[in-house]
Amino acid sequence: MSRTIMLIPTGTSVGLTSVSLGVIRAMERKGVRLSVFKPIAQPRTGGDTPDQTTTIIRKNSSIPAAEPLQMSRVESLLGSNQQDVLMEEIISRYHANTQNAEVVLVEGLVPTRKHQFANALNYEIAKTLNAEIVFVMALGNDSPAQLKERIELTQSSFGGQKNKNITGRDHQ
Repeated sequence: MSRTIMLIPTGTSVGLTSVSLGVIRAMERKGVRLSVFKPIAQPRTGGDTPDQTTTIIRKNSSIPAAEPLQMSRVESLLGSNQQDVLMEEIISRYHANTQNAEVVLVEGLVPTRKHQFANALNYEIAKTLNAEIVFVMALGNDSPAQLKERIELTQSSFGGQKNKNITGRDHQ
């Protein structure tokens, strides 16, 4: 059974694509059989244009990258209260594209004004795929104490201290 790691951005401009590509490159160099799974396309320009991470991987790597669901499809399902159908589609795409992988890297949605459902959906996807969660955030101008507080606040949206799938947290 493969190990599933989900990179979840805590906001915009955190460098999610750069972090994803860095993790992919590091695993490639170690010879890890990797698959990349971006469940939902979230193009910077909006609409149903190709997703940046998926496009870069396909052009520069032999690593399998599943076709993400279009945001319009996701919004339609969520708008008609069919999150269960959405999760089934995500699981189906996940299993169809990750059979031979030792590690599956999942890239979560960026929470934006237009996609305020991103954190809740990221949490549901992580739970459904039983993924280890790695938060991706930018330090900004925060002090270490402020950063710790921001991490704890984010963690609380993902099950808090009880969620053992959150990686890199303080296990007190």
